[in-house]
Amino acid sequence: MKKWGLVLIIAAFMTILAACGGDEEADAGESSDSGDAFVIKAGHATTTEHFGHKSFEKFKELVEENSDGKITVEIYPNSQLGGEREMIEAVQLGNLTMAAPSSAPLTAFSPGMYLWDIPYLFTDAAQAHKALDGEVGQEVLDQLSEVGIKGLGYWENGFRHLFNNNVAVSSMEDMNGLKMRTLESQQQIKAWNATGANSTPIAFNELYTALQQGTVDAAEGPLALTYAQKFQEVTEYLTLTGHMYSPWPVIFNQGFYDSLPADLQTVVEDAVIEARDYNRELSAEDEGASLELLTGEGLELVEISDEEKANFQEAMEVVYPEIKELAGAELFDLLMEELGR
Repeated sequence: MKKWGLVLIIAAFMTILAACGGDEEADAGESSDSGDAFVIKAGHATTTEHFGHKSFEKFKELVEENSDGKITVEIYPNSQLGGEREMIEAVQLGNLTMAAPSSAPLTAFSPGMYLWDIPYLFTDAAQAHKALDGEVGQEVLDQLSEVGIKGLGYWENGFRHLFNNNVAVSSMEDMNGLKMRTLESQQQIKAWNATGANSTPIAFNELYTALQQGTVDAAEGPLALTYAQKFQEVTEYLTLTGHMYSPWPVIFNQGFYDSLPADLQTVVEDAVIEARDYNRELSAEDEGASLELLTGEGLELVEISDEEKANFQEAMEVVYPEIKELAGAELFDLLMEELGR
């Protein structure tokens, strides 16, 4: 209740601010012939080598070209502007225009985002894209408008896998007592604890040091991101659990978006979608390449059977009822219907 109370207070504050921006808001929906210039300040958590940064660069290229220079995009990579939770809050308050964080920290702002915390929800990327780009995915994005955030689409981070510096995990028994870093999500903590791990949330920009110093033994994430952040330097084993697909919801400050003339809103929306398609192509290419790089630099690849994966899935299903309640039964059931489950 405290969390949602704070969110509602902030949302009310944002509404007051929007009301005070009368002249600027009056221009929304009109043509950009007035010559007004706009700056999109975009932040993200990945390194400049990762395809996530390249996705932002693609977005910048498209927006600046198609707006005829009326919009300039500034990109701040590698958590320069804080962790993902801090960047989401900055977008909400208007201190940052744009971000593409993991969906887990967005659950504090939009209950529908809990759906993307469901372990073993998707079997492959194509199935994930169809759900995210469909009715349920759009409804989850639309919920963000209630707290001063505009959701414009989903970029891709990839399927997540387990890496650690303690034990070669080939079965769930190997998880017992493993100090596990999770995303900032109570449901993911609960899901990993159900496998026998001792889980704790740590901000992404603090994870390398936490692994290096032994604060945690293990973490999980997509292969390209694992390599880009050099986690292979501080871990020894990689298990391809594929336990979760991780989207990057693309979010904007609602007030900024509303202040754009209609033609420039279209430029931004189109650029998000074109950059999304580019991002997903890069993600698919980088997954295989990153696996070779990770193992080539000494990370030991551990085999896990389909039977053991099924054991992980069964254990992690402990969070399904809670996520259904948090996200909303109607939305949860609609997603499961879309997936044929």
